[in-house]
Amino acid sequence: MKKSFLTTLFVTTVTLLSSLPANAHENHHGAVKLLPGLDKQQIRFADVEPLIQRVQRSSVIETKHVGTSYQGRPLYRFKVGQGDTVVFMWSQMHGDESTATPALFDLMQKIETDARWREHWEDDITLYMLPMVNPDGAELAQRYNVQGIDVNRDARALQTPEGRILMAQGRELNPDFGFNLHDQSRYYEVGNTGKPATISLLAPAFNHAKDINDERRRAMQLIGDLKAVGDKMIPGHMGRYNDTFAPRAFGDNFAAMGISTILIESGAFPNDPNRQKARAVNVAMLIRAIDSIASGDYQAQTLEPYHSIPMNNSNSFKDVILEQVQVQDGAHEYRIDIGINRSADARHSGYIRELGDLSVFPAFDRYAADAYVYQAGKGFAIPDEGLTLSHHEYLKLLKQGYTHFTGNAEALELRTHLPVLVNPNNLPGARPQQRQQATFLLRKQDQVAMAVLAGVVINLQ
Repeated sequence: MKKSFLTTLFVTTVTLLSSLPANAHENHHGAVKLLPGLDKQQIRFADVEPLIQRVQRSSVIETKHVGTSYQGRPLYRFKVGQGDTVVFMWSQMHGDESTATPALFDLMQKIETDARWREHWEDDITLYMLPMVNPDGAELAQRYNVQGIDVNRDARALQTPEGRILMAQGRELNPDFGFNLHDQSRYYEVGNTGKPATISLLAPAFNHAKDINDERRRAMQLIGDLKAVGDKMIPGHMGRYNDTFAPRAFGDNFAAMGISTILIESGAFPNDPNRQKARAVNVAMLIRAIDSIASGDYQAQTLEPYHSIPMNNSNSFKDVILEQVQVQDGAHEYRIDIGINRSADARHSGYIRELGDLSVFPAFDRYAADAYVYQAGKGFAIPDEGLTLSHHEYLKLLKQGYTHFTGNAEALELRTHLPVLVNPNNLPGARPQQRQQATFLLRKQDQVAMAVLAGVVINLQ
């Protein structure tokens, strides 16, 4: 019944596809291992602090403390090379967008351990990296800094210490190329292909007219060169981000300052909740970019490869679609598709995103549910003496029509890996409604056959 989008085996050793500068005779990239300990949905300062301390002892990479966050966490800038062309990379200015921060430390590991590769560009490029611009937001797993301000909308007012630090770096370094590294919604689709946008690229506009000057053209040419990496590593999963001018954003303001700016947005890949596929592609693209800038290879690109990247189709994906569920509501009977989304930071917080004809939308998981009847769940009262909920007993309760518990949550001892809801709000009733919690049952031939618990689908047959 389930039609899974795709099953992917992902390993942490990535074969990189970057080409060396024209004067190189060998490909020194080989396989790059992603650093251990960073395969997480949320990266905080404590996760990278040991790596920072290690880099501080490096004889290859220079470390400079460039400021502190609102709550006093340090921001570090790392430097490699002594060339005339300046490249600046920064990540996690939105605290809950973690993917590129590990990628920058993966890149530093590559720089430290692959001297033959490094020697091909370090006299041509000076590379600066500023990982985790917003460590306070990272600590709270939130987009904003602790002032509640979006740092990426602070490029003009500079009301945040993090924004002031980033702008000061842009002005001091005056880079030729800037790499603005973000995460995007996992619901972005590549055009209308039905595939999630694992990576999206953009040469941001520097004015409302979206003019193309020499600096923006260079960014487009370089993205055209990076496209080959995405085509090889994630075929069909690469999109182009919206280029509407954002006058408060750093990427757009840096572009207006004459910096050839490249936006890399990391997104979802099937069966990869921690975005390790996007992390690997980030590393490969950044290595390719360094090579192409050092050699000048990108200058041979036309703008056609850039414009051939399909535009993102925003928020089209659903996490789950249940197709053609029958609803029996008194004298009324009808069939609907039920679309479910889950929150970005938790598997067990799904809600009903949309109802009706969802045949045009892609989903990470689809279920043919035309043989099933929707049924609202009942609440099971927790006994005063308490309840030990084993996995076996929980499945029995689900089959009896119970989807949640009421009463004293502290009296409930859990021995199951399934989601357990206690005193939940906004549950669907006789008719499912949008924005209600995705917790209900599906009945087949008068028996409960499936349970949906906070967006998690459980087969009970």
